Amino acid sequence: MKFTPSPLQKHRYRDFDFFLKRDDLLHVDFSGNKARKFHYFLNENFPHVRRVVSSGSNQSNAMYSLSVMAKLRGWEFIYFCEHIPTFLKENPIGNYKYALQNGMKIFESLHREDEAQSLYDKSTLVIQEGGRQVEAEYGVKILAKELEEEIKQNNIQNPYVFLPSGTGTTALYLQKHLHVKVFTCSTVGDDDYLQKQWQMIEKDSSIYPQILSSQKKYHYGKIKLELYALWKDLQEQTGVEFDLLYDMVGWVKYLENRDKLDGTLVYIHQGGLKGNESMLQRYQYKYDIMKQL
Repeated sequence: MKFTPSPLQKHRYRDFDFFLKRDDLLHVDFSGNKARKFHYFLNENFPHVRRVVSSGSNQSNAMYSLSVMAKLRGWEFIYFCEHIPTFLKENPIGNYKYALQNGMKIFESLHREDEAQSLYDKSTLVIQEGGRQVEAEYGVKILAKELEEEIKQNNIQNPYVFLPSGTGTTALYLQKHLHVKVFTCSTVGDDDYLQKQWQMIEKDSSIYPQILSSQKKYHYGKIKLELYALWKDLQEQTGVEFDLLYDMVGWVKYLENRDKLDGTLVYIHQGGLKGNESMLQRYQYKYDIMKQL
């Protein structure tokens, strides 16, 4: 399976212009950074593989993407998470719902990563949580090549790339293969967590992206009304829907640091829009967003 390069669009937000790499439009069922990280597993020949196993949260973007990949390859998909709320089991929504529709078999375990590893054999691919593994370089290298060509075609002056990070795998391999500076920020843990994720797959710290820090602390997956307000404002001004989980924390940290950066922003859209269904439901339940904004 080969992806057609996603579009690079010019947008304006508040008082500045930026370019947006629309990886949310990469493929109807397989998009965003997860599509890039799992591209290798879609294209290589695995004659002995019959199933794929992974772990993570119950609304993970990676979970949904792996369910698509497994369905396309005709593999069984087994997934471990720590907990599935009763309400979600009875009212499936978002990535959880669509992964189930693709045939995912999901199990609860307090030791989700160990459970996934325990199923390894010659007929099984075990995918690290969030796609943090060396095979991700294959697809991210293709993304880097697309960006190099598009930056040249659009004559973007003094460009730099920014994208938020979970494991940081996409940002790491982008910096390895791009000739422009890559900035990122942590969305799952703190900045030390992000450094440790890189060290697991790449010892050469000279190619690590630069981390943009923030005075604000965001706990992964925790909803905040300010993030919803920013999401809505971005959509109104650019006409683009962003991911509520990663993109919004990324935009907050980018905007806080923007005045320190010299050049033209090229932002990588994180995809993950199916996950917005469950995020918006949570905002509606907690804040009654229709009344708040």
